[in-house]
Amino acid sequence: MQKIISWNVASVRARLPTLLKFLATEQPDILFLQEIKATDDNFPFFDLRLAGYSAVISGQKGYNGVAVLSREPLKVVQTSLPDFADQARFVRADSPDGIVWISVYVPNGTPPEKDPTDTSRLDYKLRWFQALTDTVRGLRAEGRSVIIGGDFNVIERDTDVYRPDLFRGGALMNPSVQQAFAQLQATPMINMIRRFCPDPQTYSFWDFQGGAWPRNNGILLDAILVSPDLSERVTAARIYREVRGWEGTSDHAPVGIELSD
Repeated sequence: MQKIISWNVASVRARLPTLLKFLATEQPDILFLQEIKATDDNFPFFDLRLAGYSAVISGQKGYNGVAVLSREPLKVVQTSLPDFADQARFVRADSPDGIVWISVYVPNGTPPEKDPTDTSRLDYKLRWFQALTDTVRGLRAEGRSVIIGGDFNVIERDTDVYRPDLFRGGALMNPSVQQAFAQLQATPMINMIRRFCPDPQTYSFWDFQGGAWPRNNGILLDAILVSPDLSERVTAARIYREVRGWEGTSDHAPVGIELSD
């Protein structure tokens, strides 16, 4: 059995003690990370190696950044989507058994506060989503087995957020964004968090502000998508909600699946 987990860690250096605690506690075989906010120069490769993990990253100074941690060495294949090398939001690594592992941090798309009518960030998000979908569709056409872990920055359904009226029409709940996520899943890829955790108020993110965590004012933003050829091997999925309550943790909780051999 393989344990595969995805976590928006909200700065790998700031959360390093929490990350190492989580690795020691859960011992995942694969850990997708998002928002690592680090480059090759300051990513904690050595600390993670001591913990038993190799890492492949697509890093960016101060913000964004994604990584795939693995107990076994992986081959780095791609560190950005075509025409989107300006922001470190995608990394692909292949394992010897042929599985393609992809960590993604989808753009938020919210307009700048100084100009709420500016749609450039939303446009970027939709173009980025299309590039991701095209990439995955190509992999599926080749017959590749694919697993994607990430922060998708999409609210698919009203039940995925504590108060949908606050978000409706915004960059997380825009119908065009919801459609883009649906098109990605139609490549096809199956959302295992949705399959195994169907209950309302199943959240993976609680803002640091406004008492969101104690009030359970959450949002489901994170997912693990699995190609159909692997989906029947998935025996369980869960959100590690308790980790959101740890001291010094991220505003996201990890999400994970178990994949039978």
